[in-house]
Amino acid sequence: MALGITRQRNDFLLLAWLFLWELCIAAIAMALYMKGERSFTAFLLSKPGMMLLGATVGFVIGGAVISSQYLAYKRASSPHFSLIVTMNLITIMLMLLTGEVLTRTLSRSSIEGDILGRRTLIPKSWNTLAHHNQRVLNEARSRPTFYVYDSLLGWTLGRNRRSVNGLYYSSFEGMRAPHEGVTFSKTSQKKRIALVGDSYTFGEDVAYEDSWGYRLEKALGPEFEVLNFGVPGYGVDQAYLRYEKDVREWKPKIVILSFIGHDTERTMTVYTPLNYPDWDMPFSKPRFILRDGDLRKINVPPIEPEAIFSRRSISELPFLEYDRGYKKREWQTSFPHHSYLARAFMTWFPRPETILHDVSDDALISVNASILKAFVASADQIGAAPIVLYHPKRAFESNSSLSKRVLQEAGVSYTEPTPCLQKLDASEWFFTPPAGVHYTPRGNAAVAKCLVDTVRQALAQSSLS
Repeated sequence: MALGITRQRNDFLLLAWLFLWELCIAAIAMALYMKGERSFTAFLLSKPGMMLLGATVGFVIGGAVISSQYLAYKRASSPHFSLIVTMNLITIMLMLLTGEVLTRTLSRSSIEGDILGRRTLIPKSWNTLAHHNQRVLNEARSRPTFYVYDSLLGWTLGRNRRSVNGLYYSSFEGMRAPHEGVTFSKTSQKKRIALVGDSYTFGEDVAYEDSWGYRLEKALGPEFEVLNFGVPGYGVDQAYLRYEKDVREWKPKIVILSFIGHDTERTMTVYTPLNYPDWDMPFSKPRFILRDGDLRKINVPPIEPEAIFSRRSISELPFLEYDRGYKKREWQTSFPHHSYLARAFMTWFPRPETILHDVSDDALISVNASILKAFVASADQIGAAPIVLYHPKRAFESNSSLSKRVLQEAGVSYTEPTPCLQKLDASEWFFTPPAGVHYTPRGNAAVAKCLVDTVRQALAQSSLS
């Protein structure tokens, strides 16, 4: 009886050591995969490196224990060793097979390929993304679209258009308007304030009368006119270029460039569909880079949508190395990608890659800061008072974010609507999906209220200078 209990205990211990040994092998493989392009010394000091050392120790100890067990079973002429190893291997295979089946079953199709949970599995599919955007382009050919290709900006508002949902209108000049058929006269005697920026500037998710631009105009009085040049999806770079291309000729007294933290990321992209595939904006955009302290533009004119999605492979697109959202490994197919389980692992535990300077955090800060300084200097040149408005993306954005570092690097004065927004309940600042993600009407009103004094002070200072 005691001999049988001892044998069962030894069998259980052998099985446990086999599983532990195989776990160490998996951990070693995972750690080596995570090494990436780092030097071995730097790798050993990282968490994956420490995992490699620990797993190697476990592998050696486990191998020694299993070897001693093998010799013990051999001396006893027991067939149990082979049976336990076979049972262990069958269990591992069943676990892997179950994981593979579950991963395949739970994954679903998306614009970029297969998606599991909220993550797109690598490799992403260029054919799937291109097919989706070609369908968007085909639908756009059958009717006037609210957004159109622009040879400098990438895209802009179409002239005298109405959005599909009927909430937005543009004027004959391509600005946001209260309804169709609006023309803003350049000979107006009113004091003009021009807004440039993204969807928060445009006033997405609300009617024209609820946008902060319109609310600001009403709060300032009848002698003022606010022209809204905001375009959804713009980065800081496109907002600046929109000012240069379309705003200067209107000779505004005040120019407000407003942005959210995410806009500084958009500045570092070239292909919008690669970065934000669910936007259904099949455009590329210009990209500023810094060379010897000077801003230089690449991808100008931006590649037209048809030319982007006629490419057979994503690798045929130019300027990918300047797109911060493009990761080469996410689009390259290899043998392990035949397994959905392997794809899930490689997606959740990405292999470190060398970050090129032009897409680094340092470049993001310096490029965006240079654009803001160029905007202020350009506005001063035409006698317009520049105002930089920084919106919190959500109610509690960290002051240590990259966008704050951009503002510090630029050294320009800026204003935030946060103090006025804080007078509202935090839930009233922004819509929540599916209603939208932008300012509510009350949030827009709070932003406008915060700007009234800022605008009046800027006008007073410009009149004295």
